[in-house]
Amino acid sequence: MATTSDDQSKAARTNGDDKVVFGLYVVALIDFLGQSSELAKWDFAPANPDQGAEWFRAVQASVGRVLAWRTRFEECFRQARAHGERFSQQFSEGQPVELRQRVDEFRKTSLHAAHFSDTLIFYSPLQNEYGYWQVANVASMIATCGTLMLEALARKTVFRGAIEIGMLSRFPTDEPYGPALAKAHDLEAKVADYPRIIVGPDLVSYLDATLRNPKTAAAAMSNRNVAAICHEFIAQDAHGCWIVDYLSEKLAGPTAGTSLRHQVLGEARAFVQAELDRFTKAGDAELAKRYERLLAYFRSRGVT
Repeated sequence: MATTSDDQSKAARTNGDDKVVFGLYVVALIDFLGQSSELAKWDFAPANPDQGAEWFRAVQASVGRVLAWRTRFEECFRQARAHGERFSQQFSEGQPVELRQRVDEFRKTSLHAAHFSDTLIFYSPLQNEYGYWQVANVASMIATCGTLMLEALARKTVFRGAIEIGMLSRFPTDEPYGPALAKAHDLEAKVADYPRIIVGPDLVSYLDATLRNPKTAAAAMSNRNVAAICHEFIAQDAHGCWIVDYLSEKLAGPTAGTSLRHQVLGEARAFVQAELDRFTKAGDAELAKRYERLLAYFRSRGVT
């Protein structure tokens, strides 16, 4: 991806009270699968208490589930950002006031969210208001999406997604629109195919360019370190696609090797096997193939 100047990468157009902001953003798009069949189960008006109870259970399985996961994603993103802020504060403790101020400016970032039906969109600018280029928000998105992918499978919820960078505009209503969102959507819809999170080629290039940055300023060094961590969280799968490697012990963090981690892995793997068996028995070759590919990923990471 070509590097742009600060003026090109961040701009605003004002029309009265309306303000459209443009910039380079990292975008994560998450799409929950299987919702069409769940929605069909409550497409009726209950005529009696028994139907009302049935209707409510169906609503909980669709509307309730999506709303709960929206909240879960937002919580995890906030936790990831808070962890980064605590690290920055520890780094700057005892340092001169001027350095502490620069650290505060460097770690300043923002996260935005948009929801449409069963699709979640999270986006964050790569360059903050002080002109610093960011990688920490990319790491937060990768880690959050990976952690929740495994958690969702363990809780019998399925989604797929994509994370990519590119130009984006934010409308006055804080709605995202632009090439970055279009690329993330295409990766999720046309490439992901089965439950996995595709990491876009432009994002991989951004991480590689950050790793090659020879500058010795503290901000550049910090970004290089975080980019190296991001590379530990992603991998090329058997089909040559870059994905969030959510079964990796690197992404497990403090839970790696614990009994809780082992339990979650077992529950997720059992669900994947059960879905493969279900679709095979139903004669749905397309869905069965998707779960075969997902199960192959589990086996490739030693989860059997």
